[in-house]
Amino acid sequence: MFFDMHTDILYDIANKKLANKKNIIKDFHLKQYHKGEIIGGIWTYYTDINQPLCEFDKAIDLIMEELESAKDVVNIIKNNNDFNFNKINVLLGFESLQPVKDVNHLQTLYNLGFRHAMLTWNEENKYATGVGGNPNRGLTEDGTYIIKFMNQNNMIIDISHANINTVDNILDISTKPVIASHSNVYSLCPHVRNLTDEQIDSIVKKGGVIGITAVKGFVNPHEPTVKEMVKHIEYLRQKKYINHIALGFDFMDYINGINLNDLRSACETKNLLDAFDELLYSEIEIDQISFLNALNIINNLL
Repeated sequence: MFFDMHTDILYDIANKKLANKKNIIKDFHLKQYHKGEIIGGIWTYYTDINQPLCEFDKAIDLIMEELESAKDVVNIIKNNNDFNFNKINVLLGFESLQPVKDVNHLQTLYNLGFRHAMLTWNEENKYATGVGGNPNRGLTEDGTYIIKFMNQNNMIIDISHANINTVDNILDISTKPVIASHSNVYSLCPHVRNLTDEQIDSIVKKGGVIGITAVKGFVNPHEPTVKEMVKHIEYLRQKKYINHIALGFDFMDYINGINLNDLRSACETKNLLDAFDELLYSEIEIDQISFLNALNIINNLL
């Protein structure tokens, strides 16, 4: 089984709903989840930094409408021990809070069921700075309020996409563990979105979890394969961080298809299991990486 720490399915839902399509979860995603034995994930809405507030609110309405129509197959996780293994377990989240006006607006979204957020995508905004922003800029005063709100309300703080200063600021301010939902090891692949050893150590020391991703550029752009992805997992395993490794596949077959050559969609997760077997990972290690570590931190934080 797998729990995917990062997917843009909410973004896909909004776009397809705007194109007047229906039954998006059941027609476009459910079969892949079943084939790949994915029991759930953190489903995020990627928030276009140029998107007007009215369009953001409309997108959220469309997402909630779709989730309501699929409630017979989807279980929304809002509190610890909310998992229902007869359905797909979904934690609602945001990939950037750019269009969120303030803490009160975030409270409204929380009331709808959202329990996760990255403060930025690659941009810099009123709350924090992404990897594409000013490297000397980090978390802002407004961002500090957001972190405190998330801590107080048991929301999951995700530092993927944040720049070094923002990550450091969040780790200093947050009173709870944080996650990096879809980031790999910088020393193996020097992409700006990957984590340095110092960041990895700090996240682990905080009690957090790192979701290794299946995006070509973050694994090895010259050899984008599962074998290379597992090197990032093995790097953390060799550091004795087995309790802090998860998977944030970030499948984009329904967007632009920039995943690994042999892990292109949720249908191909067996290829990852085969790679684990070749390295003689134990059954408990495979379970920890595949879903247990992710479920544990969600239950601990919510």
